[in-house]
Amino acid sequence: MPRVPRVYCFAQILIIASLIGCSLKKRAVDTFVDVLGEAEGVYLSEDDPELVGSALPFNLKTIETLLVSSPDNRSLLLSAAKSFSLYAYGFVEPQAWKLSPVSPVKYDELEESERIRKRAAKLYRRGYDYGVRGLEVEHPGIGSRLKKNPEEAARNVELPDVPLAVWTAAALGGAIGLSKDDPESTADVAVVGALLERALLLDEDFEEGATHELLMAYEASRVGGSRDKALRHYERALALGSAKSPSIWLGWAERVSVSEQNRREFEELVERSLAFDVEAHPENRLLNLLAQRRARWLKGNADELFLEGLEGPHGSDGSDGLEGT
Repeated sequence: MPRVPRVYCFAQILIIASLIGCSLKKRAVDTFVDVLGEAEGVYLSEDDPELVGSALPFNLKTIETLLVSSPDNRSLLLSAAKSFSLYAYGFVEPQAWKLSPVSPVKYDELEESERIRKRAAKLYRRGYDYGVRGLEVEHPGIGSRLKKNPEEAARNVELPDVPLAVWTAAALGGAIGLSKDDPESTADVAVVGALLERALLLDEDFEEGATHELLMAYEASRVGGSRDKALRHYERALALGSAKSPSIWLGWAERVSVSEQNRREFEELVERSLAFDVEAHPENRLLNLLAQRRARWLKGNADELFLEGLEGPHGSDGSDGLEGT
């Protein structure tokens, strides 16, 4: 048999070594993904929000670093969408609260508050981009199709895609909520509804009614939204998500009670949120503590949110909107 040239043998060795290196790198990334999955439960059960707030930036950059080596890893992309959304909602947005009460404040405080809001919106957008990337692994081009025809594009979403669809929609909704004066940003609002409605159709029980909670906020906040639909989603979210009632109650209080100037209902829901026993559901402790922090801010600014009195357009007993709670 003819002798194999040394150069050819050397090239084979390099290829084999490269393949082994890629395999080891992929195995290392997969191991980190497993660890991140376990860490999520640790974070959500934490009773010290400030500790989580300090740790999350490192976690976010770790995820992004791993994505350099494994750009199509759907588990990593889902973690990125969730983690950027949680960080923006729980730890960046609240920085603006002290600087932006509803009553007038100094110009420099307003300027700093606006800077924080824009930063939070960018973080939400980054979470949205990662979520779309995750969906595009199995559905190439769905990101651009969602912008052109949201409902038609969302029909491509299948049961395994539900977590990515819900968190992608949540991230986009967060960004839009902080960019209401930006027409280009708010133009994507239909994408939020399309992804959530499709996810709800596929798996109503996802994360104990999280999709219903998000759809309640979507219907209550958007132009042309339906109060009746918002109420139905609100009641269903409560039925499925007893572990996270504070955020559900506050979602209704902020978006519906305030818009209808029903202060009695608002105050009842805020107080109910503050009285909630976060230790009853340790697996959701962090999110409930963050909701109670939001409730305290709302309570402190109630006088600025309501024009006068306790009665809203639905009567003085505050019963409307509280069915099923």
